[in-house]
Amino acid sequence: MKRAVVFSILLLSAGARASAQDFHLSQFQSAALYLNPALTGMYGGEKGDYRIASVYRSQWRAIGLKPFVTAYLQYDMPLAKLDKRWGVGGYLINNKSQAGHFQTMNAMASGAYNIINGTDAHHLSAGLQLGILYKNFDPAAYTYDVQYSAVTGGFEQSIPSGETFAKTSLVRFDANMGIFYKYADRNKKCHPYGGFAVYHLTRPDESFSGTKSRLPIHFTGHAGCDIELSDGLMLQPNLLYMNQAKAYEATGGFLLFYRIRNSSVDALGGCNYRHKDAIVAHIGLRQQQHYFRFSYDINISPLKTYSGGRGAWEFSLILVGEKDKPLAGPIRQAVF
Repeated sequence: MKRAVVFSILLLSAGARASAQDFHLSQFQSAALYLNPALTGMYGGEKGDYRIASVYRSQWRAIGLKPFVTAYLQYDMPLAKLDKRWGVGGYLINNKSQAGHFQTMNAMASGAYNIINGTDAHHLSAGLQLGILYKNFDPAAYTYDVQYSAVTGGFEQSIPSGETFAKTSLVRFDANMGIFYKYADRNKKCHPYGGFAVYHLTRPDESFSGTKSRLPIHFTGHAGCDIELSDGLMLQPNLLYMNQAKAYEATGGFLLFYRIRNSSVDALGGCNYRHKDAIVAHIGLRQQQHYFRFSYDINISPLKTYSGGRGAWEFSLILVGEKDKPLAGPIRQAVF
C-alpha cells in the first residue's frame, strides 16, 4: 500500500512539472546537445576539435522502489574544413524504469551553423536535430486490480489480467531546433549567454492503445554568464525554464570555479533550486577543458514525507580534445 501511495504521488508531482513528458537532468549544462541543438560543435570561441560527454542519473531508490535511471552519451565536433562554422554530432539518451520495464530512448543526429563569422566577441548559432523516439514496456511486469487475491491478501500475477494492448513498443521520427548566443570578448570579464530550443516538432504519436496521443511540443529557454571575479576564480550563474503543454519547470543557481594553487585544476561547487521540487548541490573538478562533476538532489516536494529528502544523484564527464594531441594533455580552458 505504501508503494502504491508513493507511486501515485510520483505521477501527480510529475504532472506539475516539465518532467511529466520529457526527462530532466540536474546537470543540464553537461548535456549540451540535449539542452540545445545550436550548441553542436560550438565551444564559445575556445579551441576544441571534438567533445565527448556522458551523464548518468539515478533516482527514487530512497522510497523503496527500484531506481529510475537516465543514461546520456554525446559526441560532437566542429568541421575544420568549413572554418568551423558548422558543427556536427549526435546524442543518445535512455530512460528506464525498473518497475514495468518502461523505457524511452532518443537517438538524434545533430548539426549547427555559426551565423556570425569573423569576430571573436560574438557567437550566434542555430541548430537542427533529426532522429528517432523509441518507447517500450512489458505488460507482464505490472499488476492490475483484478489480480488481487483475497486468499493471500496480495496481488498474484498468475491471475489473468484481462488487459490487452495494441502494441508494447513503438518507433517515431522526431525533430528539434534551437538558437544560441554567447558574448565572448576576451578583454571583458563578463561573458553572458542564452539560448532557446523547441523539441518534438513532429509531435510523434506515443500511444500504445491504438488511439492517437501526440507528444506535446517542449520549449526550453536557458541563460547564464561566465564572470571572472579574480585570477583563478570564476562565477557562473545559470537559469533554465522548460514548458510542455501545461507543465513547467524553473531552475536557477550558480557554479563557482576556484583554481587550486600550483596546479591546472579548478575545484567547482554550486547550488541550484528547482521550483517546488529540489535543491541541487554540485561538486567536481575541471582540468582545463575536462569536467568531472557530481550532484545530489535534496527533495523538497510533497514526496519528501516518504523519501526523507533523499532524491537523485547524478554524475557527468566531459572531455574536449584537439587533433594530434593527447586527450589528457594541456588544452586551453573552455566552458561550453
